[in-house]
Amino acid sequence: MAFFTYTFESPVQFYAELQDQLDGGGFHDSPESQVNAFISLLVQYQDDFLDNSGQDLANCCYRLFDSEMFQNNTLAIASAILDRAIEGQEVRDMWITYQILLYAGKENQQVNHWILKSEFLAKLKYQILEMDGERLQPLAVDLLFEICRVQSLKPRDLALVDEDLLHYLLDLVERTRTDADERLNYGVIKLLLTFNEQYMLHMAACRAARQYTPSNPLLSALSDRPGASCTFGENLIFMLNRAEESALQMLILKLLYLLFTSPHQTLNDFFYTNDLHVLVDVVIRELWNLPEEEEPLRHAYLRVMGPLLANTGLKQEQPAMYKRAEIIRVLSELGGDSLDDDLRAQLWEQEQLELMQQQEIHSRLWNEKTMRLTYRDRQSSNSPALKFASIQQGNATSACPSPIMSNVQQPHPVRGAGSLNSTGSSSGSLVLENVLPHSNNNSSTNLHIHVSGAPSSRPQPTRKDSRPTSPTTQRLVERVLREWLEQELKNAAAAASANASSGSTNSRTVEGRSSEDDVAAVSATSVGDQRIAITVAH
Repeated sequence: MAFFTYTFESPVQFYAELQDQLDGGGFHDSPESQVNAFISLLVQYQDDFLDNSGQDLANCCYRLFDSEMFQNNTLAIASAILDRAIEGQEVRDMWITYQILLYAGKENQQVNHWILKSEFLAKLKYQILEMDGERLQPLAVDLLFEICRVQSLKPRDLALVDEDLLHYLLDLVERTRTDADERLNYGVIKLLLTFNEQYMLHMAACRAARQYTPSNPLLSALSDRPGASCTFGENLIFMLNRAEESALQMLILKLLYLLFTSPHQTLNDFFYTNDLHVLVDVVIRELWNLPEEEEPLRHAYLRVMGPLLANTGLKQEQPAMYKRAEIIRVLSELGGDSLDDDLRAQLWEQEQLELMQQQEIHSRLWNEKTMRLTYRDRQSSNSPALKFASIQQGNATSACPSPIMSNVQQPHPVRGAGSLNSTGSSSGSLVLENVLPHSNNNSSTNLHIHVSGAPSSRPQPTRKDSRPTSPTTQRLVERVLREWLEQELKNAAAAASANASSGSTNSRTVEGRSSEDDVAAVSATSVGDQRIAITVAH
């Protein structure tokens, strides 16, 4: 490789010489020789005419890609640059060469296919492991990510991505969590996501060929590190929240699905509760906002939603799951009119339950606020709080009625329902207007509450103005509902069993002979539909 000495008095002269190299100036017998001269010029004068931000180098790279020489000999030039990257030993030379390959792969993804060679992957792996803290390490991470994300690695190449490398990368994520420059931290996470994709492709190929299917090394590494990869989990959800590229969102969702469906409980509980809450918010937002052309991405979010609700710590939240009402609403909307009748009826029942719970919370908060009378309230006969209190005490002729009760319409009769009274079964509906804030703006929304006794048949609600739903979306919504509702039934059965076991343990019986003065009194208390037996021993 020949080097020439140049003397430049200004950046203008330097860039003029670069352009002359691209235009065929000098004595070059091949495009490979021509591009090597161009790279040597950049390496020699990078400290003098290239800024630290990398913008000047990027401009030089795109000058190369736009040149007629590169356009007519892309494969030959890419191979020449790759050979220089493999053979190069100087950091300054590799820095420029790697940058050119990185930009070339982003400009033309076919370049990433051409530069896939086992010896180059091995060199990148070595530089990631051994150049900790040097500027070449983040560049090697980014270059390896670009190579892996556009193609399936062969088994011999995938063997280079062993658990030692995975553990090192996971440790690197934890060490760089406080770095001001987040690019290395996020770059390593993206690289781990592409490795997970490669493992999934390899496992699918093994199953298709009916061969031995190995386990996913990334999942194995994460399960071996309980509590030691917190930053990885936090930033994974943070990246999903900010991601604009569909490809990156899909990579993250695939790993989340594997974590939530893993038989290892340590992976189901990989995320903290706050992180799960953020993830629920992101899933709900994307399910509402994704356009029709992003239907595959919506399907991926739905596939994650089922195990997220059924297998993680969200299922144990009390008194209710986080954003339960919003989850019901988005699934009801996405399910469409063709949703299974039984599931649609269950959804409707869940919606009514959520509305009643929201009204109870709203009423309690209103009572707490209005009953706190200030000195000014007590001195003023026009105080809204005093007038509301008088209504609560039975003064229906007040000039300032309750802002809630004034909007209550008369109950609508329900077919087959009895009259409202304290002894018989009661059924009806209340319409509360303008009492609940709307989720998308500052306006209020009406609240419909159904109060029922013991109806003879399950109601079949109707839907109006629902969005068009594809068969795949409907099928995935039904699967999410079945997984979620089945888990809720299991939780309810487990809670009932625990309560019964606790009652049995706390009951005390007297054995042996008893006199008339030592008599056990058994009383029963009826609470709703449940009867609780209490045994008292004297």
